[in-house]
Amino acid sequence: MKVRLQLGLILSLILLLVACAPAAAPTADPSTASASEPTGGTSTAAPAAQGAFPVTIEHKFGVTTIPAEPKRVLSLGFNDQDPILAMGVVPVGVRYWFGDQPNGVWPWATPFIQGDPPVLLTMPYGELNYEAIAALKPDLIIGVSAGFTEQEYATLSEIAPTIAQSDDYVDFGVPWQEQTLVIGRALGKEALAQEKVAEMEARFASVRAQYPGFAGKTAVIAAPAPDGQFYFSGEQHERMRFLTSLGFVLPPELAEIAGDAFYGTISGERLDLFDVDVLIWTVNAEERQAIEANPVYQSLEVAQEGRVIWLDSSGKHDLAGPALVFSSVLSLPIAFEQLTPRLADALGLEPVSAAVSTCGVGSRLFDHELLATDPICIPENPERIIALDVASVELTLMTNKTLLATSGWLLRELPVMLPQFADKVATVEDVGYPANLEKVLALKPDLILAVGGTSAGETIDVDQALGIAPVVIADPVIYNDWKLGAQFWTEVLNVPDLYTEMKANYDARVAELRAALGDPGALKVSVVAASTYGISLWMPDTPPGAILADVGFSRPEAQSLVGDAAQARYGSTQYILISEERLELADGDVIFYFTYASADAETAAKEAAFIKSLQEKPLWQALNAVKNGQAFFVPGYWWRSQTYLLANKVIDDLFTYLTDTSAVTPVLDGQ
Repeated sequence: MKVRLQLGLILSLILLLVACAPAAAPTADPSTASASEPTGGTSTAAPAAQGAFPVTIEHKFGVTTIPAEPKRVLSLGFNDQDPILAMGVVPVGVRYWFGDQPNGVWPWATPFIQGDPPVLLTMPYGELNYEAIAALKPDLIIGVSAGFTEQEYATLSEIAPTIAQSDDYVDFGVPWQEQTLVIGRALGKEALAQEKVAEMEARFASVRAQYPGFAGKTAVIAAPAPDGQFYFSGEQHERMRFLTSLGFVLPPELAEIAGDAFYGTISGERLDLFDVDVLIWTVNAEERQAIEANPVYQSLEVAQEGRVIWLDSSGKHDLAGPALVFSSVLSLPIAFEQLTPRLADALGLEPVSAAVSTCGVGSRLFDHELLATDPICIPENPERIIALDVASVELTLMTNKTLLATSGWLLRELPVMLPQFADKVATVEDVGYPANLEKVLALKPDLILAVGGTSAGETIDVDQALGIAPVVIADPVIYNDWKLGAQFWTEVLNVPDLYTEMKANYDARVAELRAALGDPGALKVSVVAASTYGISLWMPDTPPGAILADVGFSRPEAQSLVGDAAQARYGSTQYILISEERLELADGDVIFYFTYASADAETAAKEAAFIKSLQEKPLWQALNAVKNGQAFFVPGYWWRSQTYLLANKVIDDLFTYLTDTSAVTPVLDGQ
């Protein structure tokens, strides 16, 4: 049996674990086993049907029997709160270890807190406050990652049934897989625990398949130590296990120094041992400055060639450090999302074809040139979807998949934009803007859809949402042309044939319009948005601009510029704000103009008044298109035209105002 680590060693290890995290109390360093390979020893539970009690669990101090489903679970381990929350159980209390997180729960796990949050128990390591613990009246105490002594276990067991770790590992050394499975069994959620573990195992397999170049590369995770020395993670440290699970290796000389311990120490003179393929530091700003000024460090090739990753374990700048420190079933997705690309960048690696990657049964690795993130595992056939932009909402409804929820503003506007879906959206939930993560969690989606850029952060907290379901973020360029968004979202929803049908249908209607017009290129068509927010010219690389180009219309010279040319003339691109004094820039053979569309009566009235005022202005009335009766006020709802159905409404308007006929080819309406 491995011996218990001494308190002094535990406190030393924390310098490596959370080098730059504020600490309200002494903290201990948990560690997990290989993140991708099954482990040998386990804390075992007697076989039982899902949710059946009593449950018996063996551990290093004996056997614990849980007579009935726990209702008041207390988490005393370093990161046991994460698998508890992943099982849908909110603990009555969580022990403080490190960081400034409310209730001892980090952002990746906070969406799982519903109802009253846990009480935070601040207790120095080795000094359990039994009175405070008893006051919470727990009916189950979980300490799989707590490093209990036998005396602590005995005292806690007098308060409530208590689970400790297996004796197959050093204290704090239980692998995340076993931790999750044991806690799942204890809570009567064994099947869910197995599902969560399988999902994470698939993620590891996926990353290894994406980046086979990780295999065999040497890596070190390091932090400053007292007296000019440096700590590094050993092979039994949870962070190093994360890397080795991706294919990295610890150099043999360092592995020998660390031995079976969680960490090793080297002198400043032996920094050459850190000259590896990838070097990861966990430091604060002051420590980083000192390291970068170290002449020995400066001489390392890994430093000179920029193969160094700096992590802030406090989580103030990003969550990669704390997520790696926790290495829990809930934090691992953040480590995958935030650290994997940095590892690849350090080595100059690109992901290989998604076709060779594995995401587990029922999932696939999705990659696309318009995906705003790294490739992500998503359901092969998603059925419970939260969609947070209009194009993804439309496609979800057209495929008759279950749209669980969207943003409130979309729910208000959709019956006007797409009345054929009014009945369907009547039962769709409003998750708010930005999305309320408690509502999202309660709906149990299997896929969340949003668009990137600044709007992604405004729409939903992506980092936290990843703990609930896969989040697919599209590049905002999809807003420039309905075809980009439709192709992207149909591939996400695994219905690419639908896009083929939509495109063929649209092309047929465009061909009819061209034939009715005779020579569309002879017409210079102006597109203008006018509202209380200002007057703007919509250029060729905007949604209606793409449709006009498909038909073959010309644009007025002032509205024909894209990219650098538009930037050079106007100081901006796509949507060019102009003053009323420059209304001549809005002229053309034909003008289609619209205002801000809103289902809010007060807003709509305000915008209507603005349009009436504009129409009465001499500068507007002086435009040739206006004088010739060729200025047409059209609905802004679809002239923003970011979707297939809305684009076809624009085609209908073009038929109405520019021809004496209408389209024969019907629109695919998804009904």
